[in-house]
Order: sequence, then C-alpha cells, then structure tokens
Amino acid sequence: MSLFKSALVLSGGSARGLSHLGVLQEIEKRNLKFDLIVGTSMGAMIGGLYAYFGNWAGVVENFKSVFESRPFLKAASTTRGEEEFTGPEGFFNRFIWLFRRGVFYSRTMFHLDLVGNELFEELMAMLIPDVLIEELPVRFAAVAMDLQSGEEVVLTRGGLRAAISASIAIPGVFPPVKSGTRTLVDGGWTDNVPVAPAIALGAHFVLAVDAALEIPAMTGNPRSAMEVLFRSNEITRILLTRHRKSAADVVLVPEIGDMFWADFSSMEHCMAAGRKAFQASASVIARQMRLRRLRTLEGLLHPLRTRQWNHPMVFE
Repeated sequence: MSLFKSALVLSGGSARGLSHLGVLQEIEKRNLKFDLIVGTSMGAMIGGLYAYFGNWAGVVENFKSVFESRPFLKAASTTRGEEEFTGPEGFFNRFIWLFRRGVFYSRTMFHLDLVGNELFEELMAMLIPDVLIEELPVRFAAVAMDLQSGEEVVLTRGGLRAAISASIAIPGVFPPVKSGTRTLVDGGWTDNVPVAPAIALGAHFVLAVDAALEIPAMTGNPRSAMEVLFRSNEITRILLTRHRKSAADVVLVPEIGDMFWADFSSMEHCMAAGRKAFQASASVIARQMRLRRLRTLEGLLHPLRTRQWNHPMVFE
C-alpha cells in the first residue's frame, strides 16, 4: 500500500466557487481519487458535500433544490428596498439589483449580519447533512478564521454542518459561528486557497482550484467611500492568496469573467469554466503528480518541500 497522499484544495469565491463542480466532474471522468479534500468558504461547502455524496451530480442536485427553496428566497428578501423594482422578473435579477442599489452597505452598517442566525441555521440544515467529519469516506477539513484572535482554524473533526457553517460565515452577511470559546467567520479572510493546511495534514501532492476574483477582473471605479474600502480590502486578500496558494503543485484558475458575487443563477457558466480549466491542465496535473511521487519515494519522504509553505494555523 502506497504512503503517497494527494489533496484537492478548493477556494472560496461565493457563486464563482460553483466552478469547483466542473472541476469535480472532470476528476470523476478520469477516475482520479484524492485522499484529502480541504476547502475554504464555498470550497468547503462543495468539498464537504462531495466527500459526503461521493459524486459531483449529488452536490449539483442538492444545490439546485436549495436555490429555489423558501429559506433561500427569504434570505434574499432581507435586502428588499423601498424603491420599486422594474427590471426583468425573477429572484436572481431582484437580488442582484438590490445589492447594486447599495442596500447591502446600508443594512450592514447597523446590523451584525444581513441574514439572521435562525434563517442561516435553517439554510445550513437544508444544505449540509448532520454527520461527523470523521465518518466521511474521504478525509476532509474546512478552514475558518477566529474573529477574536485572528488565527487560521482548520476544522478536521466534529459536525460537518458546524464546520462548513463557520467556513462560509461571510462577515457582515452571515452571523459568526460560536465554537467553544472561539468566534469563527469565513476562512477566506485568512487563507482562501488552503494549500498549507493540506500539506500539514499529510498531502504530498496538492491540486488547488482558485475561483476567486483577481485584480484585473475588478472592473469599474469605486463610487463611494464604502466601495473604496471594500475594494482595498479585496486587493489585500487577493495578494495574500497569491502567497498562500504558491506551494501547490498545480493551481487551476477557471476563467469566469466579471460576475456578481451572489449570482448563483450562473451555475452552468461557472461549471463550464471549471471543466475547461481542468481540461487545459490535465497533462500538467498528471506530470506533476508523477514527479511528486518520484521525489517523495511514493510517500516515504514528507513533505519534501521547503519550509516556505508553512504559516501559523490551529487544528481542531
């Protein structure tokens, strides 16, 4: 039995993270198996569901059923403004319009979160099965950030739903998640492409998928002080991510283009981008995996990397 371990690392990126589903579809086509899945935010949700269902189609059907559910529609209705909507009919069009009108900015100035705790928990109950991470057929970890200490927290055991809820708790949108003495929020603010946790957990080979926005794709100029602040914060996160993901053996970057972060109606477009990204790098992935097998003597040496990949993190 080979000691060699491979890891699939899935980034955050909100709706853009749906491109991970296209990558998973290509992985299944080639019958590739990964010993470990590590995800942040949307990557944690898709990775955790994939570890549970064992196939990408099960994850897709799960998402589709929830996107048209009452709790999901109710979550969007919390952003309803006073001005009449006159655009194309449909939930997604209204949702995008309201966010662009600045409702998000004004509401989050006076509330801890946009989606209340009760509704958030209802959504998570619909999306994520109530199972233990230790019971999953594939090893899994989700990354979150401790809002009080600033630590990167890698969740490797306990409830799958609780771990994913913490990892996707976008600050200002979803409520922070309490875990013992910790207050956890979206892991994308500390490690949006969690390659280092995967290596620390034993991976010799790491395939990472970065679905998040890049600086060149940030179109338009800020129109308010709040937008200047948000854009600057996003640039800081992007630059941090470039460093965090650099230790991966292969990084796939789906070409999604300019897309509103909560446009979940673009699932097919995102999945197509994920498939295309994998197809373009399939030979590189196979070659890099072979090289890593040779360099580690089929896993006898670990991780056979410089210490530059490592940074402080807490495992729980």
